[in-house]
Amino acid sequence: MGVAAFLVLCSCNNDKVVVYTVPKEGVNVAMLGGTSTLGLPPSSPEPVQWTKPDSWNSQPLSEMRIGSFKVDGPIIGSADVSIATFLGDAGGLSSNLNRWRGQLRLRPLNDEQLLNTAQRIEVDHVPACLVDFQTAEGDPEPARILGAVLQKGDRTWFVKMTGPPNLLASQRQVFLDFVRSFHFSSAPPTGQTVPLGVDKSRSTNDK
Repeated sequence: MGVAAFLVLCSCNNDKVVVYTVPKEGVNVAMLGGTSTLGLPPSSPEPVQWTKPDSWNSQPLSEMRIGSFKVDGPIIGSADVSIATFLGDAGGLSSNLNRWRGQLRLRPLNDEQLLNTAQRIEVDHVPACLVDFQTAEGDPEPARILGAVLQKGDRTWFVKMTGPPNLLASQRQVFLDFVRSFHFSSAPPTGQTVPLGVDKSRSTNDK
């Protein structure tokens, strides 16, 4: 099965509604005290918004991230959540999912195997794929990735949570609700964005 076919098939309390806009000259993200322009290729205007879970803490953005959050565990450990977007298919869905698997030291899968591991949903009428990958049993550094890939128009969106397996197990529904909160239509016009409450510092978690 080709990658194109795979793409077709896959295709509150203190909560903060974040509005993200892709204007013709690049990517603008509303910042506390100003607007940061990220160096992505030009595209048609495409507003999007999401609702941050109350328990997630905003982190500094970077050239690769339009959203970044830290999720602390109940005792120790934390998870990292990133949101990124790129023009086109960003190298293909299969290659990106296998890249995530490689970060967990898992072998790559072919298109059909990846299709069988993915859950297909719609988010605001946009097709999305959800995946849940975990390191192999006995791995000395256990970790887990919850990921979502959404494709609308000429742009692909990647939402990824990485962290300890037990913490991600407890956050799985929260992550799903967060992905489902993405709204690609009827977002407030440019200039009426809600601040993220973060600075422009470069993240060290660009993965």
